[in-house]
Amino acid sequence: MVNGMDRRRPLALVRRGYSSTGGAEKFLTRFAAAAQKTGRKVFLVNDRTWPEDVCGGMNQCTLPARGPWRFARAVENWRQSHSEVIVFSFERLFTADCYRAGDGVHASWLKRRAVYDPSWEVWLRRCLPKQRQILKLEEHCFSPNQTKSVIVNSRMVGEEIRATFAYPPERMHLVRNGLPQDFATGAPEKLAARQMLGLAEDTFVAGFVGTGWKRKGLRFAAAALAEAGLLGAKLVVAGRGPEDRHRAPGVVFTGPQRDVRLLLAAADAFILPTVYDPFSNASLEALAMGRPLITTRANGCSEILSEGINGSVADHPDDVPALAAALRYWAQDGRAAEAEGACREAAAECSLAENVERTLRILEESAPA
Repeated sequence: MVNGMDRRRPLALVRRGYSSTGGAEKFLTRFAAAAQKTGRKVFLVNDRTWPEDVCGGMNQCTLPARGPWRFARAVENWRQSHSEVIVFSFERLFTADCYRAGDGVHASWLKRRAVYDPSWEVWLRRCLPKQRQILKLEEHCFSPNQTKSVIVNSRMVGEEIRATFAYPPERMHLVRNGLPQDFATGAPEKLAARQMLGLAEDTFVAGFVGTGWKRKGLRFAAAALAEAGLLGAKLVVAGRGPEDRHRAPGVVFTGPQRDVRLLLAAADAFILPTVYDPFSNASLEALAMGRPLITTRANGCSEILSEGINGSVADHPDDVPALAAALRYWAQDGRAAEAEGACREAAAECSLAENVERTLRILEESAPA
């Protein structure tokens, strides 16, 4: 039980779409399950029905309003008949009691991706109504008159908000993603996992998990594997994306995986040279499985790493030489295995129990009068 929360007001978790491999969806369902254990009623407000087997008893309120702007309007209408509910949004809305900026700052994301996209694509994106709508909604999100509190999962996102919007810093809270304490329990041993995935026992394996491969930097990971020159090494990719564009020697595709622990158990290290990730949930899961993380400064999860102890951080996703050097470093005999304890310790600092307790306290403070 969390101090000062005897009222146990119901929660509305707002998330538009659903992806079986999405990090936000995974975190939302974990948080909802933990919140329900405190005796709270939890609504899931969405624009399309989620599979029942992942909802875990949440009361689904599906608002058939596609697109960010229409959905935000539909949520405003829904709130009028649910004034007792604390609105905890994972989406950009016109108003919310608390907004979790798990998707980061859209303006910052557009700026980062423009560095790596062709100029015609950057120009076309600026013309799309959806992009303008998201940017306008973001102005509402980070207006102190319309959002009572904001939760960020990395210092990186907090700094981006402060640089772009006049949101009061005292109403912004850093609460990192959290994992259940027993996340790694029941995962297969490395040898068994490799046998299940058809991987050789004695080769170096780097894991990669994510959907949206362009943003996650799969092309940079594949290029780093090639430059590293590790005999027989594999880059094993879980997730949905255009495989034909990323086929290369040593790259193995497994398709979407509901339980990524099989791939993580088989890997020696995890690589995610992302262009932008406020705090990659897959990266945290890799650490919890004892796998050192190779990533970029654009991943908020890099903030919990110690260089050369439980991971390696490149300044930029396209710094292929740095990524290749990190692969060679962790491929040295026994080095990745020696880091297992330090990796698990870093992940343990991001516990789901602490996340839920802190988040519920913030939500109670943000509750409507």
